[in-house]
Amino acid sequence: MKVLVLGGGIVGEGIAFALKEGNDVTVADYHPDRLQRLKKNLGVNTLRVDAMNEPLAPIMKDFDIVSGSLPGRLGMKVIKEACNAGVNLVDNSFMEEDFYNLEKDVRDAGITVVPDSGVAPGLSNLIVGRIASQYEYLENVDIKVGGLPEKNIAPLGYKVLFSPLDTLDEYTRKVQIVKNWEVTETDPGDGLEYFFVKSLGSMEAFYTNGLRSLLRNVRAKNMEEKTVRYRGHLDKINFLKNIGLLDEAKVDVNGKEVVPKELLASLFLRNLSFPDISDVLYMEIRVTPANSTKEIVYTLFDRQDRETGFSAMTRTTGFTNAAITSLMLKGKIKEKGIVPPEIVGRDPDNFNKVIEFLGKMGVTVSGPTNP
Repeated sequence: MKVLVLGGGIVGEGIAFALKEGNDVTVADYHPDRLQRLKKNLGVNTLRVDAMNEPLAPIMKDFDIVSGSLPGRLGMKVIKEACNAGVNLVDNSFMEEDFYNLEKDVRDAGITVVPDSGVAPGLSNLIVGRIASQYEYLENVDIKVGGLPEKNIAPLGYKVLFSPLDTLDEYTRKVQIVKNWEVTETDPGDGLEYFFVKSLGSMEAFYTNGLRSLLRNVRAKNMEEKTVRYRGHLDKINFLKNIGLLDEAKVDVNGKEVVPKELLASLFLRNLSFPDISDVLYMEIRVTPANSTKEIVYTLFDRQDRETGFSAMTRTTGFTNAAITSLMLKGKIKEKGIVPPEIVGRDPDNFNKVIEFLGKMGVTVSGPTNP
């Protein structure tokens, strides 16, 4: 089958690697050096595309499926272009907009779009959706997840693991959680708590806007998602926020207009990539079903693969996207329209196939076989 991977960055590379066996994979990206490296290392086809400024439908229509891994600010464009091309899409961009606003367009195009197909949102949705399908409702849903350097390094205890603008968006987008059946809006960074993780140390977690379509598709009395960081990280981010470095309004700097948030994202990419420091991905999902005091727990702790060099973020996010793309290629997702991962996870066979796919790629999800 012909697969187009939009975006050849940290996550896109993992998607291409996981799908190249048995498929004709093409990676489209703007950066020639990146494309050259992917062609050499993975043996995939490459295509130079300026996704920001060029129409994508003419390219998409030549493929059986598109796997999207572009920055969040291009997410809605990619869905619209997939509609124009009439091609199914599995996408992991962390778009700010509500992708359900394009539900009619997607249905009219007769295609399936699986958005938020990363690790969280993505794999977390799949797991919660599978559990929710077994019960009238869920009492509590608690999702904690973080991509981190393997040790608490200066200055922020963080390294760039995907689009730095998407990373910074986590600290500025309004957050929605569920408290006592009501969807409640709060600020990113609220709900701060501290805890300890073996082999990582003292950690913190705080609200970020990761529930997204779960608010629509899962009936829960209480539900929240928090980002995990090394303890002290949020104080430093709040300092940057308080002095205006996460602002999106342009400011004048010596006669040139600069967006502080975009400048900070560029500095993150330049100074916080730390190529010599490996990363880890930690995720913990705790769900209490209706009329029960017993928690259902899933965990994921993944490290950078020393042999392939793939980061934990590449493996967990990219391979999850690839697993769902593989389901689509095999005709296992029957629904048309917007079909988030929690809907995919309702089917026990599809849920198990994603977990098995990840396992074969070396990513182990720990939890009950039949939640």
